[in-house]
Amino acid sequence: MNNSFKFNALIAIIALSSVFASCNNSTKTYTPADAHSHNDYKNSIPFYRAYNAGFGSIEADVFAVNGQLMVAHKEEEITPARSLKLMYIDPLVDKLKKDTARKLRLLIEIKKDYTITLPLVITELKPLSQYFDYPGHPGRLSIVMTGAVPPGQVMLNYPAWISFDVDHMAGFTAQQFTKIGLISVPFDKYSKWNGAGEMANADADRITGLIDSAHALGRKIRFFAIPDTSTCWKKLIRLHADVIGTDHINELADFLNKKAY
Repeated sequence: MNNSFKFNALIAIIALSSVFASCNNSTKTYTPADAHSHNDYKNSIPFYRAYNAGFGSIEADVFAVNGQLMVAHKEEEITPARSLKLMYIDPLVDKLKKDTARKLRLLIEIKKDYTITLPLVITELKPLSQYFDYPGHPGRLSIVMTGAVPPGQVMLNYPAWISFDVDHMAGFTAQQFTKIGLISVPFDKYSKWNGAGEMANADADRITGLIDSAHALGRKIRFFAIPDTSTCWKKLIRLHADVIGTDHINELADFLNKKAY
C-alpha cells in the first residue's frame, strides 16, 4: 500500500468523524483564546497587548542575523532591541510561570532560509521547553513555524515540538502531515469581498468547503489578509473558521467578549 493510498484512507476515516465534530463546532463559543494577533510586533505594545487581552495566538516574523533571531517584517526594520528573545521569549517565560492555566500558540514566520532560522529557533526557545505542547507531551505552548517553511519530507527532521503552518493540504504523506500544526490561507484567493454588506453565496461556499476539508483532516484553519472588520469576523465565525486574525487587538477582544457574533 503506497503512501498516497494510505493518506487518502486516513482522510476518509477522519472525514467520517468530522460530521460529528462539525455539529459540535456549530455551537462553539468563540473567545479571545480563538483570536490571532497578526504581525503582533507591529502594534504599539508587542506581546503584552495581545497576551493581556487573552489572545490564544501571537505572530512574530523573524530574520536570522549574526546567530540571533531578530523580529521584523523587513530587514531594514531590524534593530538591536527587537530580538525574539527580548520581545517574546523572555516575556513568555515570565508569564507562563505565573499564569499556570494559560495556553498559547506562538506563530513564528521564517522570512528567509529555514536551514539557518530553524536551528536558531531550537536553541533560543530552550527556556520554554517545559511548556511545549506536542504529541506525547501535553503542554501550554504550541510552537508553529510559518512562512518559508521546509518541504514535507524535511519537516520530519525537526523536533516533535516544532510543527508547521502551510497554505495547502495536498502533497503530504500521512507521516509528513503529522508535522502540520495549522492551515493558513489567503482570504482573497477565495473571495474578493471587502467585509462590508453580505458575502456572495458562492464565496461562502468555497470558504466553507475549505474549512470542512481542514476539519476532516483534524486541523484548525485561519484566513489571513482578511477584511479586518467586525462583519468579516462574524462571517468567519459563522462559517466555523477556527482562528480569527486581526491587526486590531482591542476591538476584536471586545467583539468576542461581548459575543457580538
